[in-house]
Amino acid sequence: MKNENNIENKINQALNSLEGIGSAEVKPFFYTRLQARMENEITPSYGRFSILANLKLSLVMLAIFFVFNLTSIVFLTESQDIDSTTTSAIDEFSEEYFSNPNVYDYLNEY
Repeated sequence: MKNENNIENKINQALNSLEGIGSAEVKPFFYTRLQARMENEITPSYGRFSILANLKLSLVMLAIFFVFNLTSIVFLTESQDIDSTTTSAIDEFSEEYFSNPNVYDYLNEY
């Protein structure tokens, strides 16, 4: 029984503490100011210097574009050097094994 009385006392204390609470009062035009603040957070702000942010992004993209172009030019020039050496190797191979038709007389020597 003591436990039940203790529970009832705690419930009554909690309910009595809620009796003094009134509704919250807000300042006039609170909801319009809140709505304006929420709209400002959603929409991007275009300040005086917002063009500089776009300019920085454009310059970074332009720099990346130039770096890729320079690396492709370097790789293309290197590949042309490699092609010239492989072409010379192919020429040597063809001279070694496929020379003019007069060289095929080696079969007649036997």
